[in-house]
Amino acid sequence: MLRVMTANLLNGEGRPDALARLLDEYQPDIFGAQELSANQATVIEQRFGFGVTKPSDQNDGNALMATGPIEVEILPLRFRSALRARIVFEDESVEIMAIHLANPIDTLRGRLPERRSQVNTLEPLLERPGPRIVIGDMNSTPSWPAYRRLRRHLDDPIADFAKLRETKAAKTWAYRPGYKPRLRIDHVLTVGFRATAVWTREIQGSDHYALIADLERT
Repeated sequence: MLRVMTANLLNGEGRPDALARLLDEYQPDIFGAQELSANQATVIEQRFGFGVTKPSDQNDGNALMATGPIEVEILPLRFRSALRARIVFEDESVEIMAIHLANPIDTLRGRLPERRSQVNTLEPLLERPGPRIVIGDMNSTPSWPAYRRLRRHLDDPIADFAKLRETKAAKTWAYRPGYKPRLRIDHVLTVGFRATAVWTREIQGSDHYALIADLERT
């Protein structure tokens, strides 16, 4: 079993103590962060032995961390780069990507050109064979084009897990911190994995809930 977690930390607003408690409680094997600040990065670095944190105050800080050896590389994308690595799981190499797609409505004109460019760059990489896990804030519900394009190449084990239990996958984004989540825009998408457990958990100070999933090979 491989436990993965992704969390948007609202550009430093997510409380480090709340993040620390969540990481200690769930102890993910793989953790991806978006909108990461320096104080949050310290919390993460104290709990993982491998990976990269790239804190920033410009809305583009990120991290990809693991409990086991990984070598992380920056994957250049327009507007916000992604992080990519490989891990060995059950004697097999698995590609991990941590991405943060541009929000199409976060400025007056929107960021649709940047967003389309990001997905255009990602799609050929996702066509490559082999097991893969893509996590992050994709700023896209299942009804939006960016999600549907990614789903041409990736499964959504979170949605499949919910469907088997005759419920809906939990939403992850709230209008403001402390509010009830309204949209499911944070995702764990995969090739060759299914989810055996899924959680969403509030991180005080952030407008996103953390998404945690236990994955096993199919």
